[in-house]
Amino acid sequence: KQWYQRRVAITAGGLISDIKHSEYSAEKNIGSDTVNKNNNEKKSEKHAKVFNIDQMMSDFNKKVENTKISTIDKAIIDDDNDADNMSSIMGFSGFGKMSTTKSKAAKKEAPKKEAAKASSEVPQSADSIKSNDSTQNTELSDSDEDLSDEETEITDATQLLPISHEIKLNHAIKAVSGLALDPAGARLVTGSQDSDVKYWDFNAMDSRFQSFRTIQPMENYQISSIEYSITGDSTLIASGGAQAQVLDRDGSQLYQCRKGDMYIVDMGRTNGHVSSLYNAVWHTKDRNIFMTSSSDCTVRLWDINVTKNQKTVIKMRGSNGKKISPTHCAFNKDSSMIAVATVDGALSLFSSKGPFVRPKICNKAAHQNGTETSCLRFATDGNKLLSRGGDDTMKLWDIRSIAKPLHVASNLDNVFTGTDCCFSADEKFVMTGTSVKRGSGDLVFFDTETFAEAYRFSVGEASVSKILWHPKLNQIVVGCSNGIVKVYYSPQLSSRGVLLCAAKPRRRQAKNDEIPTGLSQQILNPYSLPMFRENRFLYAKRRKDKARRDPMLSSAPDKPAYGLDAHKTKGCSASAYISKQLALDVHGPPAEEEDPREVLLKYAEVCEKDPYWIAPAYGPETKTSFQEVTEETLSEEPVPKKPMYFYNK
Repeated sequence: KQWYQRRVAITAGGLISDIKHSEYSAEKNIGSDTVNKNNNEKKSEKHAKVFNIDQMMSDFNKKVENTKISTIDKAIIDDDNDADNMSSIMGFSGFGKMSTTKSKAAKKEAPKKEAAKASSEVPQSADSIKSNDSTQNTELSDSDEDLSDEETEITDATQLLPISHEIKLNHAIKAVSGLALDPAGARLVTGSQDSDVKYWDFNAMDSRFQSFRTIQPMENYQISSIEYSITGDSTLIASGGAQAQVLDRDGSQLYQCRKGDMYIVDMGRTNGHVSSLYNAVWHTKDRNIFMTSSSDCTVRLWDINVTKNQKTVIKMRGSNGKKISPTHCAFNKDSSMIAVATVDGALSLFSSKGPFVRPKICNKAAHQNGTETSCLRFATDGNKLLSRGGDDTMKLWDIRSIAKPLHVASNLDNVFTGTDCCFSADEKFVMTGTSVKRGSGDLVFFDTETFAEAYRFSVGEASVSKILWHPKLNQIVVGCSNGIVKVYYSPQLSSRGVLLCAAKPRRRQAKNDEIPTGLSQQILNPYSLPMFRENRFLYAKRRKDKARRDPMLSSAPDKPAYGLDAHKTKGCSASAYISKQLALDVHGPPAEEEDPREVLLKYAEVCEKDPYWIAPAYGPETKTSFQEVTEETLSEEPVPKKPMYFYNK
């Protein structure tokens, strides 16, 4: 009872002090000029609306009568000085609605005071000086007094968002279609529609912002999504092909999914996808399991330790029972639920333990039929689900009652099929981007509780294709349709990441790189003796011209040996010489170096002794007759051979 009496006393003291303060300000602001009177009337009306003096005093009197406050407590209430002292010591002047309204009024008065300071610096006219001779404080203009609550909320939002500074990373010419930051925030991986994947290291980069590695893991397929594992030691990449890949931190392949058989009608009997992939996500608890969605109307779960086939197959079907293609899939925080969005606008949720025949929770009309839902994101509590639809809307769902969304944000252009949405680190804001066919896209922030637009700004001359808000770094990474990756940060709110390399100076080039080798240390003395004269430095073109003029350096090499005279060439390698000697030992010298007469006479004696092979051909009475070699036959000139003519048919 005593505690309640003290609380009522403090509340009463705060009310009385606020009332007296408002009356004092109203009396003080009364001036001789009619303009000042009008301004004072406006202010008094605002005070009346904010404080509701009559209503509060009536409520207070009722509380005093019900509680039967003693005369001592009434004396405490009537003592204004004690109430003021109590409010100054406690640091507040009221409880409940009164304190909140007063804080809002203070927020409204803060920009007015700043505007008053700025306007006090402007020189006044003679009439205004005459009217304000008694007071030196200048009055606020009508436009400053009509400052809305939305503008104050925007100023507060900009102080909470890390968007004060910006850097650009040049990735490619085509649109950026994949972004991933490791859990520590040290490395960034970007992918685009030109099938390039680049690795960026914030610790090693300087102010030039250059990537340290560029790879093409999927050859000519465009990148669909990139995601780091929960441990940050591997990267999961999905592309326009049917096979997802797992790469290590340096870009080397660790695992590749199998490709299914496209001629099998039942997709549950194949060992992999047979069509292009939409996205791939890691399991939030197990670093070896991930999930992929494809245009072959299936969602598959994979295990890195199993290389033959997938772990689980989820066949998606529409409301009419026919196969339907999924557009995005996601795990919740503890991976107990799987959310899948399909082309017909439906939103289905499965239990990760199964069964996968039909969804556990489903909304057939979550988004417009025929549009592709580009992104699904779960909140940390696992109950709230954020969806970015192709019908230019973003919706916040509660999976416990998914029949109707909690909040809906419309008029958000979504031309790019991979436009993301995400929660902030503290989940006070929701962020998404807009993509248009021509023009610039915007980055839009919403309040999670009310879904009111907190802030919006343009990212440049391109649309927003991918976004990422890292929880540890408190930095926002935005991929644009012109191939540029922008990183937004705040020196006060953000930590590490881009801050490590934004202020790092560029590395200076060595002197040997700026000046050709040998040119800086060469001494030119044209009148020195030839024996002491140094060779002058020559560039590549001059060295080539000088070598052309040198007969030794520019002599044509010997043509390769071919034909019958190939064995007569003098020059040959060591291996060719060894093989040649082995052939001579086995087969003897070639026939051109032997006398054919001597070769035939070797078999003359054998034929006479054993004419088994010769007798059937020449008969038993035939005798071999050879020309006798004499001096006359040796002196005779050989008969020239007839020339051979070849005619084309």
